[in-house]
Amino acid sequence: MFKLSIFPLRCIAIALLFLWPAAKGSAQFQHKLFSSNMIIEGKIHYGFLYPQHLEMEIFNAHFPAFEISIQQITYGKHKWERDYNYPLIGLTFLYTPMGNNPSLGNIYALMPFINFPLYRHKNFMFGFRFALGIGYVTKPFDRITNYKNLAIGSNLNAAVNLMLEARYQVNYYLALSAGISLQHLSNGSLKLPNYGLNAPLFNVGVALRPFKENKNITDRFIAPTKPFDAIIRHTIEFNVGGMVGYKNMQAVFGQNFLVYHLFENTFFQVSKKSKFGFGFDFSYDPSQIKTLEQSGMEVDNTLKIIRPGINGAYQLIMSRIGFVFNLGYYLGGMEKSNGPFYQKLAFQFAFTKDFFATVMLKVHWGRADYIGWGLGYQFNKKYGKKTVK
Repeated sequence: MFKLSIFPLRCIAIALLFLWPAAKGSAQFQHKLFSSNMIIEGKIHYGFLYPQHLEMEIFNAHFPAFEISIQQITYGKHKWERDYNYPLIGLTFLYTPMGNNPSLGNIYALMPFINFPLYRHKNFMFGFRFALGIGYVTKPFDRITNYKNLAIGSNLNAAVNLMLEARYQVNYYLALSAGISLQHLSNGSLKLPNYGLNAPLFNVGVALRPFKENKNITDRFIAPTKPFDAIIRHTIEFNVGGMVGYKNMQAVFGQNFLVYHLFENTFFQVSKKSKFGFGFDFSYDPSQIKTLEQSGMEVDNTLKIIRPGINGAYQLIMSRIGFVFNLGYYLGGMEKSNGPFYQKLAFQFAFTKDFFATVMLKVHWGRADYIGWGLGYQFNKKYGKKTVK
């Protein structure tokens, strides 16, 4: 008995021996383990499910949602933090019972996010938060046991949260927040059905900053331009790549399909944050053959379902990360049930100077078509007169 009771004391003593050298300066030790810029926040949401399709009216209900997040105040460690006025970055966990509907079940979502300040004044901040992660639906569609759930066909889904938020810093440790948001879940037609879930929500929150300020953290000076950038007037950027998408259509056609997508985007950088331009793409979706045959149209040549398109392009830049938005118009293709217009939302990560990985969601006015994963190559063409000093 004596040995068991003294064992925890020995462990504490050994731990203190290891930690003592680092703990000589208590503030310095604290900030090796914890970030002084860390914030823990809880939010309570209340809203309703928006039935964007007539078949989803049966899910119409009001319900709460609960959120807890860990976030950090940026301070200029990277150049993009200064460009975006020192946003909040973090990870949030969301839970909602979705009105306790027996066909929908519960939803759990884990989403990294970034909160962009749009306006600051003393202790007040108004911002826009963008969160993107993974959502889990406990009761997806099943043609035998859960045939009423036409919204979601899979347990795992993409979770997106868009929020306008006001924050007030009561004191150094405590902040209050309130906002409105749109919570979206969809699997990007990886598995049908996939109407998706859209929930407008109102929220209030309390944020706690548990650690004292680290005096060693100060804003960092970054040169306004990279070496030799000032002597070039303009730059054109070209992005070329390919993607493969997957459509699980067992519930509709009894089989699955691979979708192939080639793209090119031409960008002109107009600011530190933004690039505008135009693009071209080609998509080949074999599931369109089945769709056309159901409509009584025979496809005698599979090349006829290739859909070329032209689009306007915009890219939001954050260091190696880019968010690309395209609004396009189809120039051809037999399948026309979705109309002539399409939209693409893509996430790009440059893992080298020239190559990037990308994930894209293609939609037709809010209705997801497919998600594509791929690689791309980026190169620049600089032109203009050189300044002489």
